Order: sequence, then structure tokens, then C-alpha cells
Amino acid sequence: MDKAQAYAVLRIEPGCTQEEIKKAYAALSRQYHPEEYPEEFQQIHDAYRMLRRQEQRHHTIHPVTVTGTKETDLQLGDVTEETELQPVEVNVTEEADPETSSGVSAEQELEEQTENPEQSEAVPQYDFDEVIEEEQREEEQKQIYFIQKALIEMEMLLKPQYCNKVKLFQEYFRKVEYQEILKQPVYMGMFAELLESSRLKPVIYDHIIDYYRFRGLNPEDMYEGAAKLYRVLDEKRGMKKKKTGTLQTVILVGAVAGVRAGTRSVSSDSGAGKLFGFLAVLVIVIALMFLLYRQLYKNHSGLFAQAITAVLLTVSQFIVLMGDFYTPLMGTDAGTGLAVILFLLGGVWIIGVGIAAVVKKLLFLKK
Repeated sequence: MDKAQAYAVLRIEPGCTQEEIKKAYAALSRQYHPEEYPEEFQQIHDAYRMLRRQEQRHHTIHPVTVTGTKETDLQLGDVTEETELQPVEVNVTEEADPETSSGVSAEQELEEQTENPEQSEAVPQYDFDEVIEEEQREEEQKQIYFIQKALIEMEMLLKPQYCNKVKLFQEYFRKVEYQEILKQPVYMGMFAELLESSRLKPVIYDHIIDYYRFRGLNPEDMYEGAAKLYRVLDEKRGMKKKKTGTLQTVILVGAVAGVRAGTRSVSSDSGAGKLFGFLAVLVIVIALMFLLYRQLYKNHSGLFAQAITAVLLTVSQFIVLMGDFYTPLMGTDAGTGLAVILFLLGGVWIIGVGIAAVVKKLLFLKK
């Protein structure tokens, strides 16, 4: 270790006084106790000793050689012309430090303090096993808190006023604070108990299954809580394959495309052309209403989705009837007739949904 490194280890500037070196050494010795930081303490100690030795060399008078002359011969008597005096080395020590006036050097005193902790400042002793156990207890308490919080929120979501809202379930399973506990076997077992009496939309059960990635897994290889949740979801929805409305949508789109192709192949003025035009409009309207209902049903109850779809059907057909928009496709009579039929169907649908909602409300109040 050179002088520059020693200054860097003691964290002091070059040219510091001995007092500053001592203070730096004492402070770092207390910070890096030899029992806890043996390597760091050894570096600090070596740096201190190195700077002390350098400082002592500045106060040492080096050997002096005197060559005699004729004048010195006269003064020194027996000294010959080429007499060489013996080297004289004088060590000049510093003024006695008040703190070390007892005869013990500052270096020795600091060494004794660091080696004997009873005489130096008290160094706190830590029981690391106890600290680790305390952290584990705090982590367990934290998990219990979030499990209880998540279960209470799930109970709210399963209530009738919320159980049909897909977005609420999606947001629930995206919450960052729940990610560590949602897949804990303890939570999954309690969640399964809540789902046993639930009646949710298929799309919600699908979302839960996808979140836990249950499809294709064997419940026998799972923990008890996870296996319990798997079996409940399998009973409610099934794990074989995800059931979606994709096939129905493809069929409807194919039917619309087929009808439209048929209308192009025949003249719109002929009877066959008018028939194809009538069927094309009817199929397109039904497909649009079906897709609208499916989209609304994802985040609302079935009755609400039907009510909105029925209202839109009624309003749209009223506009078509006023504007006579179907006439170019199937003629005036057929176009007006179709618009009236769809308008009436929409009105009847609205009345039916209203009656169903009232009956459902009465049954709920009786419970």
C-alpha cells in the first residue's frame, strides 16, 4: 500500500496532520469493527501504520558525514585531515499528547480499544436469527391481511349486482397487490368455496381458468387448495376446451356473405332478386343484433343486454322506415314490410324484457 492509497483508505486529504489521521483512524475503527469487518479493518489499520511511519521519518535526522580540513585539524586536535565522523542519528519525537501522556502511544491505545470492545464504545450486537424470524412473521401477517382483503372483495363481486360485470373480475385479477396471494393454495381453497354457490357468466369462468392456466393440467398433481378450485371450475364450466361464440359468429358471417352473393347473381327487379334482397337484409340485421348483444353481455346482465339490443333494433328500423332505405334492395312494398316487422319485433322484445325484469325483481325480494 502506498501513501496515496493510505490516505484514500482513511478518507482524508493528503497533508493532514497527525491529529486528523488519528481521528480518522478512530472513527473508521468504530465503524468497521474487526469482528464484523476483518478485511476492512485490516486495511484501515495498515493505512494508519503506514502514514504514522511516514510522519516519523520526517522528524528523523539522517546520518551526517564531516570531512576534516586543516582548520578543523587545529580545532579538533587529534582529528586527521580526512577524518570521518561517526554517523549520529537523533530521533526527535512529537510533543507528548495529553491523551497518551501515560507512556502508551496513540496507536497502541487505539489498537487496544478495537481489540477489547469492553474498553471502547459499546458496539450493538445483533441476533440475526431473531431478525430473520421477525421478518418472516411480518411477511406472514402481510399475506394474511391481503388474503382476507381479496376474499372480501371477491364476495362483493359475487353478489347479484356485480356478478355479471366481466370488467370488474378482469380488474380484480390484474391488481398488483393481489398477485402474490391469488395463487397461494390457502386463498385458492377459500376462493373455491365461494365459487361453489356462484352463477357467473361463462366468459367469467373462462377468464378465471385462463388466469390460473388450468387447461391441460392434472388436479392430482396440485396442492389441495388449487385442486379444489380446479374441480369447482371444471364443474361450472369444463376444462376440456374453451367455449366461445366464435363458431356462431363465423356461421352468421358466412350466411350474410352467401345471401349477398345471391342477390348480386340475380336482377333486383325480378321476384328472385327481391327475395334475396329481403333475406340479405334480414340476416344482416339479425347478425348485427346478435353481435351487439354478445358484446353487451360481457359486462352487463343478460336482461340489460337484451333491453339495449331491443331498443336499438326498434329505433334503427323506425329510421329505416322513415327513410325508406330498404326500397333499393327489395322494392317499396317488401322494404316497408320488413322494416315494420322488425320494428314491431323490437317493441315486443322490449316489453318482454321489461316483464322478465319485474318478475326477477319480485322473486329476489321474496328471498
